Amino acid sequence: MTDFGGEHRGARFKTYSFLFLTANLSGPFVKEVSDLRKRHGILEPYSEFRYKRLASGGRSRALPEFLRLVDSLIHGAVITVAVEKEIDSLFGGAAHIEKSLADLGFGRWKNGAGEKVLRVAHMFAIFASLLVRPDQPIIWYCDNDAINENAQERKFEDTQRLFASALRMYSKQRSAELKSGRSLAEKSFLDDFLSVPDFAAGVVQDLLAEHETGKDLAVGDDKAQVMKWMAGESKFLSKITIQILQRGDEILTRKFDFVPVPQ
Repeated sequence: MTDFGGEHRGARFKTYSFLFLTANLSGPFVKEVSDLRKRHGILEPYSEFRYKRLASGGRSRALPEFLRLVDSLIHGAVITVAVEKEIDSLFGGAAHIEKSLADLGFGRWKNGAGEKVLRVAHMFAIFASLLVRPDQPIIWYCDNDAINENAQERKFEDTQRLFASALRMYSKQRSAELKSGRSLAEKSFLDDFLSVPDFAAGVVQDLLAEHETGKDLAVGDDKAQVMKWMAGESKFLSKITIQILQRGDEILTRKFDFVPVPQ
């Protein structure tokens, strides 16, 4: 599951969040969240949990229990990469990327979309090569975004082939299938899993921006709960944050750990 943050004005980092989870252990989470939704009246219509839209009746009341279910029932890792916005490109610039992808038959990627799809594809491929056996099939699911839309000179199939190509670079012995899909118009339990990287991408940008500027964030109770969740330990879910920063002519990478503030 993949989601992104930091694309709004005033953000200091662009964030790319990936939830890798074990599909055959996901049943208890799906059942418990369905029961939770029924109790709070957010099952029909299916009302998504999103970091930017937390302050609403049923979702707000269900949020603490939802976060507890994420921590206790999802087996896997949520990995978020935060790239400083001052870094224009990790792949040689927009013109170079657009020409290279077109020459390789991946369609036309204009106005920064090529940079984004390469960041997401390579991050996904690196983490998948470390976490998934070559004989394990992968299903990649993403919210609707510029990188998976059908544009005038490219299609979602170009994105799918680009992801498969990146994965082969890091998993040369891979034998199992890679499938991919976009968020459906009719929401389902898949979007409850997608809420996890949505939360992580949003909260990491906010917390790192606060750390860089030294300015305290003014957040409501719901966002504060998500921040505490991000800093807290989970039974089965690892939470990993990686920063990519530019200092002079150097690009620096470091792991960043959040810890809860003692009460």
